[in-house]
Amino acid sequence: MKTLFLAAAATAVLAQSPDPTFAVASIKQNKAGASGATFGGPASRFTATNTPAQMFIWYAFGVQDYQIEGAPDWVKNDRWDINAKADGDFPATTFDSDPRRKMVRALLVDRFKLSAHMETRERPIYALVLARPGQVSARLHPSTTDCVAYDNAERLGQLRTLLMTPDNVPECTLRSPPGRMSWGTQTMRQVAFELSETLHRAVVDRTGLEGNFSAVVTYTPESGPVTGADQPAADPNAASIFTALQEQLGLKLDSTRGPIDVLVIDHIERPTED
Repeated sequence: MKTLFLAAAATAVLAQSPDPTFAVASIKQNKAGASGATFGGPASRFTATNTPAQMFIWYAFGVQDYQIEGAPDWVKNDRWDINAKADGDFPATTFDSDPRRKMVRALLVDRFKLSAHMETRERPIYALVLARPGQVSARLHPSTTDCVAYDNAERLGQLRTLLMTPDNVPECTLRSPPGRMSWGTQTMRQVAFELSETLHRAVVDRTGLEGNFSAVVTYTPESGPVTGADQPAADPNAASIFTALQEQLGLKLDSTRGPIDVLVIDHIERPTED
């Protein structure tokens, strides 16, 4: 399940953070020259392969690339392998409450000597609104699935049947390979955050829609059709994401300006390898 939220401005002074730590953690620079990056792992562990420090930062603080300012170039370009383990195990959680995020945050402070602070700055944003005020598209399907209970049942092997949305998308997921965005049981705030990642600009939910929804939208990515081993080719004849959202889901992206949270990097160092 991919569910992301903006970091709270309360994480202002990282060096004083009482975040929990991993029991053991190994960090090595990856110089293989590969382009792919992966990180995550099972509960109680955090593993990363060929991953830039910038990805650790956005995972730990719940920010996206456009919200990180003041970082040196190596934060984006150098790649790292991490193998870390915590004492004990953790139940399935939402992104906000995942204890590994706090542990990665502590790891950045300890091993990367990270110090940073949050600021609110005026930036170009998109406002996600209803294309026709008061009219909700029938292709935005309301959902009442309890995703925390669903994820826990899956983790414990108690899930007998995979739940699917009316668009045949697995429930409690949010996916956005190039040219297609699909979600099951997500708030519009979560959808707006995912759109932020796709558009590289903050997207703020102003639809006024409460509760969870499921939907699918297909479009032509700006970089052109992209394929992968686990995803179909994007339709080269599809509309832009702006047009597709309006025509397929009755949603509109209005370009405007507004305040967004920005994580300002005051200091960061390459870690000592072990």
